[in-house]
Amino acid sequence: MSDPDHVLPKRVVRTITLTEDDLNMLDEIERVLSKTGHRVKTDSKLIRAAVNVASRVLQGKSYDVNEIAERVVLEDGRSLSKFVAKKKA
Repeated sequence: MSDPDHVLPKRVVRTITLTEDDLNMLDEIERVLSKTGHRVKTDSKLIRAAVNVASRVLQGKSYDVNEIAERVVLEDGRSLSKFVAKKKA
């Protein structure tokens, strides 16, 4: 397998402010994604999943929640490093 740094998307750190309603919606997203069997627990993963769904809806495209969850988990640096370590073992 190639170097995981080449697989990961560029990361940009931003500070965001969320309302309590926003956080409640993220909790709902987490519940839906948990049903797919993916561990999408961190706020950054949840927000990335929500952005992916929203973008596809705005573009009138269909989306697969399982596919989005899988990609978000695999693109996460911590998840990918654990995955690579397991592959090497």
